[in-house]
Amino acid sequence: MTERTQVRLKQLAIHRVGNKAKEEGVIASKELVDLRDEQLSDLLRNYFLSPFKQEEFFRFTHTSDIALNEMFAYSALIFTEPKNFHEYSIHILNHLYEQSDHPKVKSGELYVVYFSGCVMEEEIVDAIGIFKSENRDTFLTFQDEDDDLNVNYHSGVNLKGVDKGCMIFNIEAEDGFRVKLVDANSTDAVFWKDDFLNVTELKDTNFNTKTALNLCKDFSEEVFARTESKKAQVDFISRSVDYFSKSDTFDLEEFTSSVIDEPETKERFKNYSQTFAEERDIEGFTDFAINKNTVRNMKRKFRNFIKLDTQIEIKFSGYNPEQSEQYVERGFDQERGMHFYKVYFHNES
Repeated sequence: MTERTQVRLKQLAIHRVGNKAKEEGVIASKELVDLRDEQLSDLLRNYFLSPFKQEEFFRFTHTSDIALNEMFAYSALIFTEPKNFHEYSIHILNHLYEQSDHPKVKSGELYVVYFSGCVMEEEIVDAIGIFKSENRDTFLTFQDEDDDLNVNYHSGVNLKGVDKGCMIFNIEAEDGFRVKLVDANSTDAVFWKDDFLNVTELKDTNFNTKTALNLCKDFSEEVFARTESKKAQVDFISRSVDYFSKSDTFDLEEFTSSVIDEPETKERFKNYSQTFAEERDIEGFTDFAINKNTVRNMKRKFRNFIKLDTQIEIKFSGYNPEQSEQYVERGFDQERGMHFYKVYFHNES
């Protein structure tokens, strides 16, 4: 959901939720927030929506019946009966409090929002936003009085981003809706994702693309690090990223043949990929459409440099296989008893 200008805040409830382990309790608001102030609505809309830049989608789940997932049930009720929004927002508040029993869970404000005008899969749908602000910043304020300037301060919520949040879109209800997450505090991520929401990542093109790229990353770090040189590791990563950048679909057999030359390494990669999938209980990622946005986001996680024990580092610009394959050679100097790299170039800059 990249287009935000047509999204509108229809209803907003703000409550306070404490830590149950510390018996801090909750404060439920008596009325909804008045959203007739357009500037306030715009500020809140950007505050709520700006963190959602990632590609991952999730869905509600349950071990036995999706209807027994509290947040799925409350979301379905709100979409069906928006007139009872405030009542259901208090149910969400109480459910969150019941899950806030870990000592590290912070108290804060809970925002439950009803959105309209969200674009999902070229369809305009409603959405429910659930956000929590936990941290406070100190702000300076200034007042002009009698040709003088006075300074004061106050504590408040920084509008640069929410601490925790989710967007629940009113599509694919029978499959647990479509959910996006944000969590700035990873120390209690299990509490928000698993205990409060109980969601699992959707196995879509983003999931498959990310999984296959992580497979390549782990293989390069665990296998090449033990059996090959750092240059071979960079070559493999460059070829892998180049394949994902230029191809529209991923095929495991085609990928292995085009990226890896040595028969022994090919066989190791096939065995590794099978173990990788079995350990993570993953099926169906051997042939899928590649998500280009995911490829762009994942590139920065790959190592494209060689760090030497002589405090010299060889860094490659981008992931072009020609850089390391054609312009960098690795050898061994018998006289010095040291490995070396030879780099070819036309001009210095």
